[in-house]
Amino acid sequence: MSFITRSQDGNLSWSDLQNVPDPELIRQLRSGNNDAFAVIVDRYQRLVLTVALRIVKEECEAEDVVQTVFLEVFKNVGKFDASRGTLKVWLLQYAYSRSINRRRYLEHRQHYSQLELNDAEAENYSADVVRFDRLSPGETSRFVRQALKALNPKQQSAIELVYFEGLTLEEAAQRTGETLSSMRHHYYRGLMKLREFITATSSTLAENISAVPIELEVPDPTPRPI
Repeated sequence: MSFITRSQDGNLSWSDLQNVPDPELIRQLRSGNNDAFAVIVDRYQRLVLTVALRIVKEECEAEDVVQTVFLEVFKNVGKFDASRGTLKVWLLQYAYSRSINRRRYLEHRQHYSQLELNDAEAENYSADVVRFDRLSPGETSRFVRQALKALNPKQQSAIELVYFEGLTLEEAAQRTGETLSSMRHHYYRGLMKLREFITATSSTLAENISAVPIELEVPDPTPRPI
């Protein structure tokens, strides 16, 4: 039988923090237990780095994005609303929006020599299917969420595990208990549906953006969880 050690102010010890769920980590961090933040970083650093690396393409730039994401999470932990999504989703939204921002900055400085966003990822669901460089971070996030809703639950799960978490198809199959052939089917069928959805809506979206190139709503700099 394990015992959880709490200090007089209710803060958990470092060893106990390793095993508590995310909501308790958030509560501990809000109460001033900074060790909880270190555990959050350990728990999700790889996930955030994977997302950043897929977008900015270079490890050193991706590491800078990771640092930015977790610094902002630490500063804005009071804004986290568990009723609107999990800590993992919140971190993914930060990772995606900050990576896109960094990618825009680097492209503006011709860092990629005019390389199109995610052009090399033809087999993956990627942001270059539509010109996200013309969207605000908030609009990009809403568009991606809307596109994912076009998928069934198994296809959504496959896309999230393989693309956003960076797992291989084999690892994703093991995580979900699916066979490899089933996971591959869900993943590629999901990609096909995503591209169909984006192709069907991108022209309308582009027309709306062109019509109001300057009057677009300025997004809240803090991404809101789903």
